[in-house]
Amino acid sequence: MDFSLLFFANREATDPPQEYDVLHDAAAFADSHDFTAVWVPERHFHPFGGAYPNPALAAASLARATSRIRLRAGSVVLPLRDTLNVVEDWAFVDNLSRGRVDLALATGWIANDFVLAPDRYQGRKEYLHQAIPELRSLWAGGTVERVNGAGETIEVRTYPRPVQPELDLWLTCASNPETFVRAGELGLNVLTALLFQKVTDLEPRIAAYRQARERAGHDPEAGTVTLMVHTFVAPTDDEARAAVESPFKAYLDSAVDLWKNQWAHLRGPDRAQMLDFAFERYFRSAAMFGSVERCTGFVERLQEVGVGEVASLIDFGVPTDQVLASLEHLDEVRAAVQSAPGVVLTDA
Repeated sequence: MDFSLLFFANREATDPPQEYDVLHDAAAFADSHDFTAVWVPERHFHPFGGAYPNPALAAASLARATSRIRLRAGSVVLPLRDTLNVVEDWAFVDNLSRGRVDLALATGWIANDFVLAPDRYQGRKEYLHQAIPELRSLWAGGTVERVNGAGETIEVRTYPRPVQPELDLWLTCASNPETFVRAGELGLNVLTALLFQKVTDLEPRIAAYRQARERAGHDPEAGTVTLMVHTFVAPTDDEARAAVESPFKAYLDSAVDLWKNQWAHLRGPDRAQMLDFAFERYFRSAAMFGSVERCTGFVERLQEVGVGEVASLIDFGVPTDQVLASLEHLDEVRAAVQSAPGVVLTDA
């Protein structure tokens, strides 16, 4: 089981630069311990995640401040971008980091984000699937045809050339079983979460993913399933609850309008009750909140259903000093899980 950190800050920050201090300080911790990667998102036009409009910028800032961990986009919303821009940006980061870049790709789901590419919103899933071969080809040094400013069709190749000859890719899968299957068919890794699914839901979806890999001629055991998990590890369960309950409810409340079909019809007391219910669900079974012992058991359960990497989302509103202190306890969880009999460690 690999352990990584993931960032998706939500705050109308009174001190915006502090968001990036947390990113750099936590990444430094991960780099000096046995963590695998740092994931940074792409979000637009909303405080929920909006600290990261371009994950390549965040990754570039980390590239020279770290030396070992992988720098991953979680995720590039490919229908909002030209593959030429994506390869140019991330090849630059690949050079700065000496070949430590990986990308997760997403279709996007919020219509307002697509003011950047309004014609692609309806067909965003098809666009993403069709763009992946072009993305891979450009990364490997291939060319694509484009129309230039003079109206001429020309072939272009991107620069700088990346350090890595191939790019390791993930597909972001919310909860739709068909997306897991599609990731398997494409030979991609999976980045998923427990927003709208339970741990018990993961097992059949991961099984379907591996079966799809095998049917498509890919090694069924080679793909990585990465699970984003909200995380705060403390000396005791009670200390964890006291630290996370208020900021995590505020975090969930800020996300309501982004998932209108699931939550946004709730108002007033109903909304408060929904937040209470959601918090209890996360604390009990859908987040890594609690003591080292409790969180170790949670990760071991994830391992049993086929998860290969836990990406701990840590910047959901808990004060910075507490977040950084909790990393020591998270590292204890990592050490306990990875030292268990039968665990095979992968290279960072």
